[in-house]
Amino acid sequence: MAAVLLALASTPAVADSRAAPAAAADHHGVVDADSYPWSAVGKLFNSIGGACTAAAVAPDKVLTAAHCLYAFRTHRFLRPDSIHFLLGYARGDYRIHARVASYALGPGYDPADETRTAARDWAVLTLAEPLPATVRPIALAAAVPAAGAAIEIGGFAQDRAYLMTADTRCRLLGPSAGTPVLAHDCVIAHGDSGAPLLARSADGAVQAFAVTVGFWTVGGRQVGIAAPVTASILLTAEARR
Repeated sequence: MAAVLLALASTPAVADSRAAPAAAADHHGVVDADSYPWSAVGKLFNSIGGACTAAAVAPDKVLTAAHCLYAFRTHRFLRPDSIHFLLGYARGDYRIHARVASYALGPGYDPADETRTAARDWAVLTLAEPLPATVRPIALAAAVPAAGAAIEIGGFAQDRAYLMTADTRCRLLGPSAGTPVLAHDCVIAHGDSGAPLLARSADGAVQAFAVTVGFWTVGGRQVGIAAPVTASILLTAEARR
């Protein structure tokens, strides 16, 4: 993969953030953080001043990117109790605050080798207490959609850090550079790491099938990349407390 360069989409203090944001599009803009499915997408803060995006996938489970839990300056994973998940976040206010009790990483993920292990750059956080019954989690898909499928993504990009923005009309490009990593053409920027890639079925049901990781440059073209996640990941994650 010599032709592939990876830059993470986390905000500083969590991970390297060298990539420039994708160009804006007319189908990308601010969305209501209290409207489903965005009501299940929240902002993830930590004790070292970094921020990412995450999504509730069960009453007590939150999905994000594994590198969002790693302090690249000290080369250590963060303590679970230093991580905070906020739902309904807008302009500094939030509807729900949840603390993390433990988390599990994608098997084999290595923050020192992001390019090779990017497909495992995901984490499942277990909350100290279940979210209120009013929160409707986003279901995990049984399989990744086919290349060309219409998808959506929403998160807290650094250039609009106090409001959730979403690209509601983008496409899955499929596996990238002969790896399991998924490429897409959605508008993303720093801070969107951990945001779920969403697909809607014919009946309108929303499911998450991947987690935003960052950007790859392949053959001079920059594309967004994501780690594939399906319902089976809860069985394969490596526990870390």
